[in-house]
Amino acid sequence: MTVVVEEVDGGGRSGGAVFAGTVVCEVMRLPVRLGCRSPVFEQNVWDLTVVDGIPRFFSPSRRTMDFTKIRNPRWWTVAKEYLLALMAPEHEQVRVLADAYRLPKTLITCQQRLEWLTSWMNWLTEQGIARLGEVAQDHCDRYLQHRSTIYDRDGSALRDASDDTRMMAELVPRELAYYSELFSTDRYRDGFCPRTTTVVRVGGNAENKTQPARPELQQPLLAAALFLVQKVGPHVITLQRETEGRRAAPRAAAMPLAAREEALARTLREHARTGEPLVQTSPAGLEYKIGKGWDPAEPLFHVSLKSLVRESGTGGSDPRRHWVALGGRWASVLPLLEQTLAQVGVAPPQGRHAALIDRADGDGQVPWTLPLFAADVRALVGVVRTACMIVISALSGMRHSELCELPEDCQRPPEQFGPGRVRHRLKSKLIKGQKLGGVWDEWVVVTEAYVAAGVARHLAGPDATHLFPQTLNFSGPDGRYGRFREWVNGEEGARLGLAPIPPDPLSLRVFRRTLAVEIAHRPGGLLAAKIQLKHLSVVTTEGYANRPGGAQAKFLAEAGAAEHDRTLTLTLQAFRDFQAGQQPAGPGARDLVSFFKSVENELTLQNLGAPQIKHGDQEVINLLSQRAATLHLGIANYCWFIDPDKALCLKLAHAKDRSRPLAGMCDSARCPQATHHPSHRPVWASAAANSRVFIGKIGRSQKAEKARLTAEAARAEAVVAAIDAALAPATGGVHGQDQ
Repeated sequence: MTVVVEEVDGGGRSGGAVFAGTVVCEVMRLPVRLGCRSPVFEQNVWDLTVVDGIPRFFSPSRRTMDFTKIRNPRWWTVAKEYLLALMAPEHEQVRVLADAYRLPKTLITCQQRLEWLTSWMNWLTEQGIARLGEVAQDHCDRYLQHRSTIYDRDGSALRDASDDTRMMAELVPRELAYYSELFSTDRYRDGFCPRTTTVVRVGGNAENKTQPARPELQQPLLAAALFLVQKVGPHVITLQRETEGRRAAPRAAAMPLAAREEALARTLREHARTGEPLVQTSPAGLEYKIGKGWDPAEPLFHVSLKSLVRESGTGGSDPRRHWVALGGRWASVLPLLEQTLAQVGVAPPQGRHAALIDRADGDGQVPWTLPLFAADVRALVGVVRTACMIVISALSGMRHSELCELPEDCQRPPEQFGPGRVRHRLKSKLIKGQKLGGVWDEWVVVTEAYVAAGVARHLAGPDATHLFPQTLNFSGPDGRYGRFREWVNGEEGARLGLAPIPPDPLSLRVFRRTLAVEIAHRPGGLLAAKIQLKHLSVVTTEGYANRPGGAQAKFLAEAGAAEHDRTLTLTLQAFRDFQAGQQPAGPGARDLVSFFKSVENELTLQNLGAPQIKHGDQEVINLLSQRAATLHLGIANYCWFIDPDKALCLKLAHAKDRSRPLAGMCDSARCPQATHHPSHRPVWASAAANSRVFIGKIGRSQKAEKARLTAEAARAEAVVAAIDAALAPATGGVHGQDQ
């Protein structure tokens, strides 16, 4: 459809539209698939499904730019000119605009801009504004106020909108002023530009607002997902193939009536002999029967006669209700049918005789599934595919767009790097920050994520080109995660021993953030990060640095930023403990205390120069930051890696790489750069107690083992005693309580 809007005097630039007659994809520099045609500027609906290389996660419904959703036809051309200017900043008429953007916006960004522009212009129409020249600052302020609150369908306020939403509510009206000179049918009055507020100025510059998942959510969620992938997944793959095979089996040719009755009788007698239940009618089939006049009280109401026909191989058309009535086709076998039904009963057809597996909680064994209908099998396949999605996302840090791009052959062949050292890789496309179509990249992943990709590949079906659907709908209304959690928290999850999952909101972005924070906070940082689960410990950082500048390098930058914040926080806490009289212990304690005293002296000198100023944490952090950069977290100590020549672990290992300590070889009781703090006391106390327990169980003949454990227990007890001594309050002074 093409709608021509006549230019109104004073409403736009002279000379007509700058982009009149242009081919949209040529101006936007978007490649068009062979044999397809690009929309032109005059069309009011731009079909961009012809563009080649659009990311899969960008759903087909969003690949069409429909300007007719703007209620005022006068502004359709304005919207088209605005979007083309965003996509083509090098156009000769755009690059001369003082406030125009100098880098092209992506197609996805422009689609979002159109949605916001439609909202802004339709709101103006509701306020009685017919020309952009009538817009004043008051309209912009009221629109911002309108979009600053989220409403339900009934118009009741639900909650405050996010800063990003408020930013867009101001940015899009303002951007129209940037391109006013370009618009041919309407524009703001000369000199008008909506003012900038704090929301727009700080938008996009704040710290990461995505909060990591709570351990109370993370542990049962990942435990359930891994259980479904590893224990249930292989059985679901087999069941799915069997179900599809039955569905694709050709229908047998119709038998003569006499042969048909004999085949039915033979099948019923076999059921009676083996005790195998007859096939139960599915819930959808029951509704169909009621529509055909069946009485739910009839004995055969729950028996699937259609399945009985297929099983007996009699062929022909599907059974009718009157066939089992008096005088019907099945009258001769009806007594045997009712007798067999009373003897064996009915059950869903799929998943009978399921293999036994260990419950997730270790409380015995149960069948991996109860009998299912075909629809239940499809639902279970969806649940396990969601579990695969959760495992890959949670253990690799992949984004939503990267999960969508995982091809069916994403599993690269494993690489052997020595005994017990195997590296697994997944291939996908990196979309964010790349040109249209993305670039291929590889993610080095742990075995659990690699196995999950294999299960997802089989469940996707033989004709699938990718592991997951184009539209993931993970956390939306009626999304995949909601169905997954409902299944885990339901009867089947309880039967398999899965712990309930809390009702926390969850998105794929949370998985990436959680993994980055886990890597930063766990002992050893990037070298020894682990996700702790009940009966499970998954190393999540094996070979993460795949290639410089790759997808995982970007993820490591995010994890490194979180690790930097973590070390600053711990160093500040150690300094505050020192000020409170809780001294560090360990071989490196004297050096650390000396440093903390120098920081105190510096703060004292600053206070003398400005006695009325009270220093906050930031001033202290500035003084501690250089030392914090040397902090590496051990399981039972802090390692202040200042001088590689003093690092005991590097000496013992004769390591060539001296850029960081070897956490796995740390002997913090002897290393001159190691310190022990109150948070480490439970680890040492537990080690000492466990050693004493083992010593009591060792026989007389194992003298060497007993001597070794005795030495370890004595060392652990000595560390505990040193920590306790350092924690004892001083008798007075700056760092202790006066007695």
